[in-house]
Order: sequence, then C-alpha cells, then structure tokens
Amino acid sequence: MFCEYCGDIDGDETGIDHDERDCPWYDTDNGTLTIDPAGLADTLQAAADGSPTLRAAIDLLAEHGLWIQRLSERPGLLLIDYSGPAPMAYGVDWLKVVRALEGKELPASSGELRILAIAASLADTAARIPLGDAVSGLDATNLDRVLKAIAAANGRPRAW
Repeated sequence: MFCEYCGDIDGDETGIDHDERDCPWYDTDNGTLTIDPAGLADTLQAAADGSPTLRAAIDLLAEHGLWIQRLSERPGLLLIDYSGPAPMAYGVDWLKVVRALEGKELPASSGELRILAIAASLADTAARIPLGDAVSGLDATNLDRVLKAIAAANGRPRAW
C-alpha cells in the first residue's frame, strides 16, 4: 500500500496496513497552516540564491523528491513569516530539523533520513553529522545526488 502522506510503500515506517489514519505525517498541523509544496520549493530555491551551500542543500532535497513535500506538511520545521495577510514559509529551520532527526521524530526510511541530515549539514554549519555514517547506507541514485550537492556547495558544480 502506498501512503500519499509519507511515501511509505512497504510498511517499514509505520506498519503494513498504515494509511492516513495512522500516518504520523497526516494532518500534523491540524489544518492551521497549509503550505503549497511547489511554492515552498520555489521560495526555498529563491532564498538560497547567493549561498552555494544553502542552494546545494535545497537542491538536494528537491532532487530527492520527498522532503519538500514532507517539510510543507511540518510547518514547525520551517521559518514562517506571520506579518503579512497570510503566513508565509521563507526557509527551513535547520537546527529544528537536526533536533527532530536526533530525536527520531521524523518517520522515514534510513536513506531518506540520511538525505535530510546531509542537506542540514550543508545548509548550516551548526548541523554536524558524521559524513561516513550518512553516506554509507545510500543507494547509487542518492549517493550521486549527495556527491553533486557536495560539489555544488564547494562552488564546483559538475555535469552529471
């Protein structure tokens, strides 16, 4: 069964019969703040311009395909501007992401968690992760994404 909220397809994260009723990603904010994932991706990418490391982190999450959607469903992990007529997400609170990762609060596969941890480490120097542990369990596709992000963060993007 595929869960549209967390992407679980094999029951590893929350159980074999899980659906929106027991998915920890479903209705996490009780509907008080709705963030469009496509708009969030555009906003995060625009905000990252001028910072190679932040841009590499956001691009890694966007290329991975799941994390922008999941972050849009977890406004507590985002930086939100409440001063306008409607609340607007303008960034990721990377330290909260790191605390959520350390507290094992984010339901995801180990590979997905590694991608998020690497992105956090690229985006914020305070988010330190052991690189060897982070890359050791990645499949070839995600390892390629991480290598591309590291090269971009270093100002040396290369054609992949």
